[in-house]
Amino acid sequence: MLQSVLNHIGLGNENLIQPCLSIGPAVADEIYIIGGFKVHLDAQIQALVIKNSNDLVVWKSLDNTPFLSSTSGEDSIGPGEGGVFKIVEHDQDPTHLQTITHVEHTAETVVITGGLTTKLVQPTHLDYTFTLKAISPRQLQFTVKFSRKDPSMLDHNRVLLTYASRKEEEFYGFGEQFSYTSFKGKKVPIFVREQGIGRGDQPITALLNSPLSVFGEFAGGDHFTTYASVPQYITTDNRCLFLETSEYASFDLKQPDRVIVRLNSNTMIGRIVDGESMLELITEYTLYSGRMNVLPDWISEGAVAGMQGGASKVRDVVKRLQDHDTPLAAVWLQDWCGKRIQQTGNGSSFKRLWWNWESDDGLYPHWKDFVQEMLNQEKGPVRVLSYVNPFLANVEHKEGAHRNLFLEAQNKGYLVKDPSRPSECKTLIISSGPDFEAGLLDITYPEARIWFKQVLKEQVWGTGVSGMMTDFGEYLPYSSEKASLHSGIAPEVYHNRYPEDWASLHHEVVTELGLQNEAVNFYRAAYTRSPAYINLMWAGDQNVTWDQNDGIKSAVIGMLSGGFSGFSITHSDIGGYTTLNGLLPGLNITRSKDLLHRWMELAAFTAVFRTHEGIIPESNAQFYDSEDSYVQFAHMAKLFKSLSPYRKHLIREANEKGWPLMRHLVLYYPNDPTVRDLTYQQFLLGSALLVAPTLSPSATFVKVYFPQEHTKGIFWRHIWTGKYYPADGKYVAVDTPYGLPAAFVKEPREDDGLLNTLLEFSSDHYNHHQINQQSGN
Repeated sequence: MLQSVLNHIGLGNENLIQPCLSIGPAVADEIYIIGGFKVHLDAQIQALVIKNSNDLVVWKSLDNTPFLSSTSGEDSIGPGEGGVFKIVEHDQDPTHLQTITHVEHTAETVVITGGLTTKLVQPTHLDYTFTLKAISPRQLQFTVKFSRKDPSMLDHNRVLLTYASRKEEEFYGFGEQFSYTSFKGKKVPIFVREQGIGRGDQPITALLNSPLSVFGEFAGGDHFTTYASVPQYITTDNRCLFLETSEYASFDLKQPDRVIVRLNSNTMIGRIVDGESMLELITEYTLYSGRMNVLPDWISEGAVAGMQGGASKVRDVVKRLQDHDTPLAAVWLQDWCGKRIQQTGNGSSFKRLWWNWESDDGLYPHWKDFVQEMLNQEKGPVRVLSYVNPFLANVEHKEGAHRNLFLEAQNKGYLVKDPSRPSECKTLIISSGPDFEAGLLDITYPEARIWFKQVLKEQVWGTGVSGMMTDFGEYLPYSSEKASLHSGIAPEVYHNRYPEDWASLHHEVVTELGLQNEAVNFYRAAYTRSPAYINLMWAGDQNVTWDQNDGIKSAVIGMLSGGFSGFSITHSDIGGYTTLNGLLPGLNITRSKDLLHRWMELAAFTAVFRTHEGIIPESNAQFYDSEDSYVQFAHMAKLFKSLSPYRKHLIREANEKGWPLMRHLVLYYPNDPTVRDLTYQQFLLGSALLVAPTLSPSATFVKVYFPQEHTKGIFWRHIWTGKYYPADGKYVAVDTPYGLPAAFVKEPREDDGLLNTLLEFSSDHYNHHQINQQSGN
């Protein structure tokens, strides 16, 4: 009995101490009004309760449990080669006891002060302040700061925030996540990095996570590795919380009754967001993150054909596309800067690029004239998109190079430094696989930004292109021992912010050139405030497979999850990217025609219809390989174009409200348990079009769930057959032969006629299809 009492008050064995929150007798039990929120320190239940103006709880600590705590211990985050970071958290000496000793209230703030301790024995104490500030009627900022520390607590440089959740509350968001949509029961690390190859799909993940992997240990990743990780969520209880800080964090949702937010810093800043629906929370959250810019109309009018191989090949493929009456908005030519063969050491090779950001005279002689030639096509302009990233490769041995941007930047001090290098030249050398090294632009250096922006204006935009893949952004090491920046900011703070500033640099270029209504730059790496600077995301590098963790299914999951976090306008590589042909014994991953054709169908219902040849083009099925692939490509491009009026409306809506084009059904049916369990199976494009893509090999049908509506007389009209399906909460099997993906328009119509062109196109095509079927053609 005595031992139990000692443990409870913190005088016993520290491993047995029960966590406890103590509100001191000098602290009044009263409600403080700040902005649209009510803050109550409830002495009866020993808890902090925050309500909105309608008396609904938006945040609450657990009864008699510390909502603030701290641990010591250094997390293992690295090594970072190739953008691959394996994270292992280490927590030692946790504080068990929290006291609240004083509260100060003003019209806009509540400041709570007190202490944290491992046990009530000196010196094991640190002081904190917990400040709540009304930013707006629906946004409440919280700030945790550690101040004075006893000597034994100096290593406690981590904030943990713990608060209540219901067992039934589902969590969505956290940026672009590729394995899950709901995260209840999971622990989500927040760190921008390469997403990995496999990410849990076997055997590829195990092989690539081996220390002997050709790409380095942990190259396979796991279920949470992603290019676009954001410390933010939205729940089915209409709750939203996000962090404004950028150090490594994690959100522990494993216990059904609580959330534990863990941040590697002495200061945690974030916001609690109030809203009456999940969509309203997205609107409110994106006031902070920024909303994606409007895409130019031209990219909704046809396909973006991605290919490599030089001017002659591009001319030939464009002509064949035109012969098939394919709506063609642009060609995307990532090898405009030259092709570089990357040997893997076992006889295999990848087709990579020369990172010097000037046109390659061998592949594209007279590049600028070629771009104009594409724009002046007799059958309508075909814009050209190129490629750039923040790396600069040494091109001393590249035939025909006019400039060596790596040496120029290195001589000017414009590259990230490696403080561990003993030589005078401390340039950090980044590896992107075997025999593939480059310097990384230091975009914290104002002069470096000015220099690189001028390079882009002259050598990229000056050739007449209409945009580019603005790749990478996740490779900066997360260690002050491995990297140093001109600004002096620690890489531990700046790592996640690098992709934000990479996007802001390009936004500045586009704005300064006056190309806001023309340019399309698409990104894969991103953090919280990236949406403000971009008009298009893409889902990064999926395997050329059907897999859920790193194939076509994962692309759907990623695009949908990003929509909860402000990444509202997005698309994926048609056909996937990562190809492994002979790289690993017994493992052969190449793109089938079946996968390519089904991915075309999926892409027709995304923001942009763009193909990718993959990293080993000759091993993959391509849209230009065969007549039937040309036919499928042209048909799906026409389907994509028929959605143009509706899509343009959704793009404007994304800019005005932050709402995603591709929407998880939980945004409209948050209490439907079947909807909550959906991942890749189906989604809404806007609110009026339901899509159920075919995502399994050799499949000829899909099972479609039509959620129960509260209003009677709601149906979903199949765009091909015109058949009506009631919104009655049941599954229905729907046939999906090639070229007829399962899509349904809501009836009575809610699209203001914007889907008329889709219905006209699908009806005409289906009638022709039926006639051809009957005639045996």
